Amino acid sequence: MILREFLSRVPADRLAVNDCTVGDLLSAAGKIRQRGFKGARVAIQGQDVARAAALLAALDGNADAILLLPAALNASVAADLAGKAECDAFLTDVNPELHDDDASQSSPDLLGREAMSSHRQNVQTGTTKWILATSGTTGAPKLVAHSLRSLTRTTKIDVDRAADVRWGLLYDHARYAGLQVLLQGLVSGGGITAPANTSDLKQTIRTFAERRCTHVSGTPTVWRKILMLPESELLPLRQVTLGGEIADDVILSALRNRYPQARISHVFASTEAGVGFSVSDGRAGFPIAYLENPPANIRLRVRDDRLFVHNGDVNPSYLSSEDRFADADGFVDTGDVVEIRGDRVIFLGRANGVINVGGNKVHPERVERVLLEHNQVQFARVYAKSNPIVGALVAADVKAAAHVADEAAFKDSVRAFCAGRLEPYETPAFVRVVSELKLSAAGKLERI
Repeated sequence: MILREFLSRVPADRLAVNDCTVGDLLSAAGKIRQRGFKGARVAIQGQDVARAAALLAALDGNADAILLLPAALNASVAADLAGKAECDAFLTDVNPELHDDDASQSSPDLLGREAMSSHRQNVQTGTTKWILATSGTTGAPKLVAHSLRSLTRTTKIDVDRAADVRWGLLYDHARYAGLQVLLQGLVSGGGITAPANTSDLKQTIRTFAERRCTHVSGTPTVWRKILMLPESELLPLRQVTLGGEIADDVILSALRNRYPQARISHVFASTEAGVGFSVSDGRAGFPIAYLENPPANIRLRVRDDRLFVHNGDVNPSYLSSEDRFADADGFVDTGDVVEIRGDRVIFLGRANGVINVGGNKVHPERVERVLLEHNQVQFARVYAKSNPIVGALVAADVKAAAHVADEAAFKDSVRAFCAGRLEPYETPAFVRVVSELKLSAAGKLERI
């Protein structure tokens, strides 16, 4: 099915995005389709979520490809990615200088007769490509081609039950995590609250509470921030979803205590691998049984202590590149180091973030989890500090839960706390007290 068909099964007067109804979206989508785009490749970079939803409904099954670009991308990067995706039109309310008035009013002859014939064959099968950009945290963003099927394969669809469901959108809808929420709402028939500015988390959560949001998805770091806000107690949550970072027992327990009526799930997903699996049993990691009988037919393997995921619905190579992110068998190296403990597979951290202390491997995430157990530590970031003798030492930036009158005593307390729970080489040799820790656009802790 294409997106318009999913929307057509939802009552027209039901709210879809903010105050825009499903009928409004379908009407807007119909007008957009009249402007052309058949068989075209269209780049979208927009801040208005309702407008973006209408464009997606118009283009899916009609255009050859949709390139979704985050609003925060600057004009030159956005233009470069649109060029790599061979886009014919660039629709934006962010970078007006990139808006091609002729292309946006495209005619059926937009791509030329020969190319159009090929694209029309794709359109007949409803296999519009949904192209997403990677975060670019380790270099220039790359492009990954999905389909609506690969993006919604784990979406539970029950239009009647979704009548009183409302998702709170914390992230840019063009990023993988944000698009997951947007499509979950649109395809299942639930509503979406999308604040114009989510940088003010306190105001965002207040808006979610006022709009009676029942479902919210965020990274563990963002959830820690949310739980600190008095407004978080007003959220009538029935579904709490975590993703993007390791969900440890501490944050899972804290969320269970705050929202006892909610189903709490942590999901594994990435732009390259798509949605891997979801865990809702209240425990960190995932059941070892998933390695033999994975949910949603997503195959999982552990090789050399790293997790590999196979999703046959995702193209195994980056678009416009010879670089494959999947091996010959179609498995994607997630870069996550895991350990099997009894009946559980536990995430230890990212392979590319390991600190080598005199030959001993230290996962920053493990040290951070211990730091966050300290009753005076609110947030923590662990990183390597160069050392001429052992190569590197462990350093930590910590944000205190309250004003620290004696900073030296606080640091000593933190180091002593860690020493009782970590190996000597894991214990932070340097502790710095900071007022804030930066998050990425995806809500993850920014690494140094």
